[in-house]
Amino acid sequence: MRKLEFFKKSISSVGVLKALSLALLLAFVSCESDDDTGVVEDKGDFVNGVFVLNQGAMNAANASVSFIAQDTVMGNLFAERNNAVLGDVLQDMVTVDTLSFLVLNNSHSLVVVNNKNFNYVGQISEGINNPRYAAVYDGLIYVSQWGNGGEVVVVDPEQMQVVSSINVGVGPEGLEVVGDELWVANCGGYATDNIISVIDPVNDEVIKEITVNDNPQDLIVDADGDVWVLATGYTQYDDAWNVISETPSAIQKIDASTFSIESTFNPDETVYGKATKIEVSADGQSFYFGGGYGFPGIWEVDITASELPQETFANVTPSGLGVNPANGDLYVGVAPNFTSGGRVEVYSANGTAVETYEDNIGIGPCNFVFVSE
Repeated sequence: MRKLEFFKKSISSVGVLKALSLALLLAFVSCESDDDTGVVEDKGDFVNGVFVLNQGAMNAANASVSFIAQDTVMGNLFAERNNAVLGDVLQDMVTVDTLSFLVLNNSHSLVVVNNKNFNYVGQISEGINNPRYAAVYDGLIYVSQWGNGGEVVVVDPEQMQVVSSINVGVGPEGLEVVGDELWVANCGGYATDNIISVIDPVNDEVIKEITVNDNPQDLIVDADGDVWVLATGYTQYDDAWNVISETPSAIQKIDASTFSIESTFNPDETVYGKATKIEVSADGQSFYFGGGYGFPGIWEVDITASELPQETFANVTPSGLGVNPANGDLYVGVAPNFTSGGRVEVYSANGTAVETYEDNIGIGPCNFVFVSE
């Protein structure tokens, strides 16, 4: 979940006025507040709503973006605004100033649009190889990608190109800005890994490696500044898909100042499955997790809890989670299959179902980007 900020532009067109009209206008303006600067905000076409990133089906090039605002849904924005195909497997979107960068995993590229109107600006492909997720730090974009052995590439949004790369673990996945650092979960890709890479973004180098449970997928930061890591564990199969060995999934809390693991939950996989999604609440006092393979359920965990809850927050299997920072509502992407459109279910912070959106939601809604004025 990320939030876009919109910016201002000046207007300075004044028609020719008769002398009396001008005098009356000046008299009126002189009575106005000193705070009236003559500057108005260019809100663009997308305000007070949420972009829904629809992953699409692998190798089908049918990724799309929807926008929900005031109980209406605009679908397939990129195609509608540009009369073009967006690409294959949309994972993430981040913004710098008026540009938004869409991370397309199987198209091996970042597609750049103007976030006011979603018009196409350009594409970054050189140096991009199997990208996954992105984060912004000090005006630069950091993208995790499985290609080239596992790395985080640094993109300059003004030049619209990769300017450096940082070698991390195998299959870097979720990443999060933690204070003045960038933390990366190395999920192992098609194999296994158990390392969180901590990057100093000033020097673009790994300064710490933290060993956690196998195949960490994602991480969030709570109100206390602690980092929670969701790991799925690793399952090894033979050629007939029989399980040879497996390691447990885990949710682990890490002290961001000492890099030490403070606590570990090992979810009973007969109850929770191997959860793949985690998201922090708006106030940072709890987090949500779920998305186990074939196991319905989202659970909310207080950051001071000593055990996992048995009762579900919502009885649905999420393909994506996002929290509205304005009111704490939980947005849940649901993908019944990858051949037809999914849906978005919205729950209040107390677990009450608020709304369900199905019209104009694309295939595999997997991520949310919230927008305010």
